[in-house]
Amino acid sequence: MKGEVRVRFAPSPTGLLHIGNARTALYNKLFALQHNGVFILRIEDTDVARLDPAAEATIMEDLRWLGMAWDEGPDAGGAHGPYRQSERTAIYQGYAQQLLREERAYPCFCTPAELAEMRELLLAKGQRPRYVGRCRRLSAEQAKELEKEGKKASLRFKVPEGATVVRDIIHGKKVFENTLMGDFVIMRSDGTPAYNFAAVVDDASMEITHVIRGEDHLPNTPRQIILYEALGFVPPHFAHHPFLVASDGERLSKRYGAVSVRAYRDQGFLPQAMANYLALLGGGLPGEEEIMSWKEMIKRFSLEGIARSPAAFDLGKLRWLNRGHLRAMTGKEILSHAHPFLKDLPLKGVTEAWLVQVLDAVKENAETLAELRDLISVFLPEGFSMNDEARSALAKDGALTAVKAMAEIVEGMEEVREEDFPGIVAQLKKQTGLKGKQLLAPIRAALTGRAEGPELQKVLPLLGRQMILERLAQALKSTAIG
Repeated sequence: MKGEVRVRFAPSPTGLLHIGNARTALYNKLFALQHNGVFILRIEDTDVARLDPAAEATIMEDLRWLGMAWDEGPDAGGAHGPYRQSERTAIYQGYAQQLLREERAYPCFCTPAELAEMRELLLAKGQRPRYVGRCRRLSAEQAKELEKEGKKASLRFKVPEGATVVRDIIHGKKVFENTLMGDFVIMRSDGTPAYNFAAVVDDASMEITHVIRGEDHLPNTPRQIILYEALGFVPPHFAHHPFLVASDGERLSKRYGAVSVRAYRDQGFLPQAMANYLALLGGGLPGEEEIMSWKEMIKRFSLEGIARSPAAFDLGKLRWLNRGHLRAMTGKEILSHAHPFLKDLPLKGVTEAWLVQVLDAVKENAETLAELRDLISVFLPEGFSMNDEARSALAKDGALTAVKAMAEIVEGMEEVREEDFPGIVAQLKKQTGLKGKQLLAPIRAALTGRAEGPELQKVLPLLGRQMILERLAQALKSTAIG
């Protein structure tokens, strides 16, 4: 590919980072990394009515959490700033005045009520709503008179005749008839830029080479191409990816559950698993292996390979991927992500080395970081409890015989090590005549308070001799057997 690749992610800070928008950011990041290019963060904050003061910082934090740091942006700087649209007003006004001088734009004094009336008339005729050009025919003198009357004007772009061709990397060639657009607003009457105009000015001045975004922006693209040409800019390459949808094919929204990156982060999903899953959705990563590192995603990513049809979000698949990433990590790596989920546990006196060992033991049994909390609590002396399934296991025939025999064996040991486990099992079988689940299920229940969990071979040394004896004694006492 000739020249430096420059891509951008341009969120509006109106709320939390939606997982669909996070996928857009990911596609841009992967493409930049694949071509040794530049990934830019631009904040589109001109919609003052919908701005959330906390949203920008939250979006930036979640992008960093996902592993998508930017090369240029509001806090990173760069030679093409400012990177917030609210700080670029003078730039937009300069280009708008250029179009006005060249008679490619004109002031429009139509009120919202008048525009609504035009829309209704066109709909009644079965036509697509558009601006019919009422103010296009105003003379300079007429415009000045309206200004003297105190009427504020927006600025509309004169759409030329003919058709505009969009060559999209994902969707192929698309032809749009210009007459169906109508002259569109580029600057609002309050002096702020309209989306299409600001996006073109920003992308051109920031030297964006590829615009990768959701397909909801595809209808905007012919307007933007016309603006590029009018301003003397070379349009970038475009790639519009399909939406994320729910299992029923409807667009993903809150009624289907969590839709923000922050919500999945708070549920205990790993950043790598989230990025991995978002990259898989909709194709674009040929190959059979699904659990991938960033290096593998970069190597396999292909804009051309993204499917044209919507991608269905499957929470079960995300959980499966998260479990796969957890299993591949060391306890120390997991701990760096797990701290927020462990802060309420009674960890006083617990060393990091011991906690790492516990995480190594329980990681096979968890799908999320949040589930680790319950698994780790099994190994802590404070707050130990037994669930109903464990009580049921201890109530079965032969259960307490196995527990009592285990207590006798451990009593005679100085310490309990992982490598001692096969010998302990052999001795238990000999003393009780029990085997398999009938032998080990009640011992697990007594020691962990759970019917399922990590391998007993890993559990024993982490509990230690003293805690093993205490829990076995507690189980025997609670069932009135001594």
